[in-house]
Amino acid sequence: MKKIISIIFSVIVLVLIVISLPSFLGLFTKDIIPINDSDLSLQKVTVSDQDNAYFDLIKIEDVIYEPEGRSEDILDMINQKMWDEKLAEEIVSRNQEAFRYFSKASHKPKFQNPAFANPEDINLNIVFPSLNSWRQMARLSSIRALYLSKQGKDSDAMKEVLNSVYIGQKIQESQVSLLEYLVAISMKETGLEAVQNIIASSNLSTDELKKYAQDMNQFYKNEDGFITVFKGEYYMQSLIIDAFVNGNTEILQSYTGEQSHDISQKLKNNYYFRPNKTKAIFAEHARGAIKNTDKFYGDIQVIEIQKKAPSSFLKAYLTENFIGKTLYDITAHSLFSVNKKKCDEDLLVSVTQTIIAIKAFKNNTGDYPASLGELVPDYLSSVPLDYFDGNPLRYSKEKNILYSVGEDLKDTGGNIGNNWHRMPDPTFKIN
Repeated sequence: MKKIISIIFSVIVLVLIVISLPSFLGLFTKDIIPINDSDLSLQKVTVSDQDNAYFDLIKIEDVIYEPEGRSEDILDMINQKMWDEKLAEEIVSRNQEAFRYFSKASHKPKFQNPAFANPEDINLNIVFPSLNSWRQMARLSSIRALYLSKQGKDSDAMKEVLNSVYIGQKIQESQVSLLEYLVAISMKETGLEAVQNIIASSNLSTDELKKYAQDMNQFYKNEDGFITVFKGEYYMQSLIIDAFVNGNTEILQSYTGEQSHDISQKLKNNYYFRPNKTKAIFAEHARGAIKNTDKFYGDIQVIEIQKKAPSSFLKAYLTENFIGKTLYDITAHSLFSVNKKKCDEDLLVSVTQTIIAIKAFKNNTGDYPASLGELVPDYLSSVPLDYFDGNPLRYSKEKNILYSVGEDLKDTGGNIGNNWHRMPDPTFKIN
């Protein structure tokens, strides 16, 4: 009996130690001193209203028209799976005002969301405009461009379809949030894929095609905006951490699912939450991401994002700075995927530029080039790159394709399919 009582007593003591350990450690643990994050600071950006494409884009939401229930048909039309002339005419006729705003935005020299222009004004309650309407407008613009192309108005078609690409580029070159940057990628992708379809059947002259191919060079250059995205995400995370310090638990509750009372207690405990140390984790990640902005995917693929917070309850209960590490785990993985999207976009620019040059070459010679090297220097200044491994873009005259090695960096000779995003070797047919 004494042995049983002794065991029970030992278990009770052990449980009490485990329960009180974090609070005890919280009394003796200290946060690090505030970090120097001046290299990650955002700058105040000033763009006049008349030069700012933002103010034209926000007007689109009130006038844009898309036939109800026809979203899939519109995508199929853009991807050349089908063509509905009546639907195209309806879209073109009902969106004249929206197209006008879209064209004006394309010709403005700058884009800047005013809410993100001054760091002093940025807060966690920023209300973004209807970014979905901008993606939607890029799709409708592609329909209008294809509609013009089918009427033999290839120059007008190219002007229309490039509006999405120019606007996306302006957004990427400005000081914007991650969400806006991703929307810009989507808009550029929609426009560039439509360019490929228009070029395939166009009657543009060789000189016109060569100029379009040359103009594509400008759509690679958006690393400065990409760097600003990572700085902006760090800035927002810093605001969230400061909000926790000031007692705001609503955001953290949405991350962890814990009750506000439980979170409040942990926020007060230095063992569970160290604001400066948490900022240091995010700053380190942001600096690493910034160093990778001008690298090919293969050069950053080896970076392994270690999960810092444990998944089991007991380990989490005993983990130092658990709250800060949980915030990092949620954000770091989502930001890492942006590098892949950026490589996808640069690859699409490479492919589109090369398809235009091949079209010009075929206009002149009546045949496809035996290798992409034949396009240099008359049609391209150099062979466009595969942004996954940094080598020249792959080309097969026999298969009539351009392709990339993709994420696995393995050249398997290209793939067959309609969705290059889902292919191990993203592959594009030269029609």
